[in-house]
Amino acid sequence: MTNYNYKTTELLSSEIKVTGIGSVPDIDEECICEFILDTCPDIPFCPQLFKADVRESMFLQFSENLPCLLPDFKKNYIYYDKSVDKDKKLAEFFDYIAYNCYDYFKISPDYFRCFYAMLEKNKDMPNRFIKSQVVGPITFLASVLGENGQALIHDSVLSDAIICGLGMKGLWQAKEIEKIGKIPVIIYDEPYLSSLGSAYSPLNKDRARSIINNLIDFIKERDDILIGIHCCGNTDWEMILQTNIDILSFDSYGFSKYFVLYPEKIQSFLERGGLVFYGAVPTSEYNERITLDIVSEKFNEVLDTLEGKGIKRNSIIKNAVFTPSCGMGLLKKEVSNHILELTRDLALKIRDSSIL
Repeated sequence: MTNYNYKTTELLSSEIKVTGIGSVPDIDEECICEFILDTCPDIPFCPQLFKADVRESMFLQFSENLPCLLPDFKKNYIYYDKSVDKDKKLAEFFDYIAYNCYDYFKISPDYFRCFYAMLEKNKDMPNRFIKSQVVGPITFLASVLGENGQALIHDSVLSDAIICGLGMKGLWQAKEIEKIGKIPVIIYDEPYLSSLGSAYSPLNKDRARSIINNLIDFIKERDDILIGIHCCGNTDWEMILQTNIDILSFDSYGFSKYFVLYPEKIQSFLERGGLVFYGAVPTSEYNERITLDIVSEKFNEVLDTLEGKGIKRNSIIKNAVFTPSCGMGLLKKEVSNHILELTRDLALKIRDSSIL
């Protein structure tokens, strides 16, 4: 028997189970938020507008008040501040966490304009959910360099601080969403998980699992929100499915053939109430020949494969939410908009063709 909590149950009862991932190419937050509310009325999302402002790029957007780090807006880069007293800075930082000072971890309006616009527009809307995101700690720690020129992931103390800090960034968003009576869905973007297992990767799957679980546990101790991980490439799906996440988000159009290799783990994940966000409409691979019939056929191949491995078709569909693949921010606006509309149409087609 599937173990759903009430938030999961309510999300799965949404009329149109579609949302978005990450960035869009727009520069006008008012315009794109209206479009998102039209295409994703039940689970609208707060996109990043990095073309409008470099502060909305993945790393800079969530860097405010993280210890010992400073932004370089001209280079779109974060560097270690060697001028600070590291021990003092970390002690102050962990005090803010110990006292749950969520506002210390706020994301300023110039860093996330769609978040504020979406909150304002949703105050009187009937939808129950708002989805937002944070850069994942694995990706952040493996990409930003520390005081010795090595990735932060090699510094155990700073690693713990960043995991907690990014957890607080998600919690701050969740608290703001809850203030207007909505249920938050927070996804941590982990593109670096595609490098897991590579000879060039500074971490193994046990460390990756530990970081993810520490993040989830840190957040859940403070607010029982729906939390997920998004990976845009191939990764160790078996490991991810066994973490404490509520939601697994991935680009299913390009990588489902690897995902379906783990039917037992997928079955267990679904049975414990786990949700899968399927990035079922391509972005980087998109062209005018990609139609609703093509993306529908592609998703049905996933259903057929998993059903053939013993997972009930209706169980897969019931626990599914549809998204575009990530990378819309690199496209032209009209193409990005069309992809989001195509995703909505796919969700409606799957819903209408299924008897749950």
